[in-house]
Amino acid sequence: MSELNFEEGLKYLSESDEILRRVIGNLRPKKPDQREPNFESLIRIIAGQQLSSAAASTIFQRLKSRYTGQTITPEMIITTFSAEILECGLSKPKVRYILQIAQEFKDQPNLIEDLIRMNSEQILQTLQKFKGIGIWSASIFALFYLHHPDIFAWGDVSIKKAIKLLYEEQNLNEKRTEEIIEPWRPYRSTACLVLWRWIDEGAIKFS
Repeated sequence: MSELNFEEGLKYLSESDEILRRVIGNLRPKKPDQREPNFESLIRIIAGQQLSSAAASTIFQRLKSRYTGQTITPEMIITTFSAEILECGLSKPKVRYILQIAQEFKDQPNLIEDLIRMNSEQILQTLQKFKGIGIWSASIFALFYLHHPDIFAWGDVSIKKAIKLLYEEQNLNEKRTEEIIEPWRPYRSTACLVLWRWIDEGAIKFS
């Protein structure tokens, strides 16, 4: 699997999409930090689902502190009582999902290596087989942790907001979204990173 080439992606998007060209030219986005793909990183995504960044970080740090700051492994989770995980602030469904996924990782010790070798569709399909992982969580893991170059973060509120504002699509639906993002292939991951940065910087329209 090819990895995210951020600078190459910026150049490609600037040439294929006039709106993104203006955003990229004004913001000068930077390549994101590398993050290691492992069981812990997937658990962190699940713990943070439907929460603010601050709340998600607090809950995850409580969980991590239970293991004295060590990288969380499936074995650690499996040998922890559900009540102890609940005390960290996770909901009952999330605790159940985390325990089930821990068992899946224990049963498939080469799962991360297998995911690294997959294409984008295979990654998303495989991850979504696990209860508690939907398209958003799978996309975030593939983009930020597997560093896949062509992932679109379906279901992300900020990405949807950015597209609606930049492309003036107030009644944005899936079909129209597909039309807008098609020219971004094979650098949809870079496009998402640009859009997140644009929202974070105040969603300024550039003429």
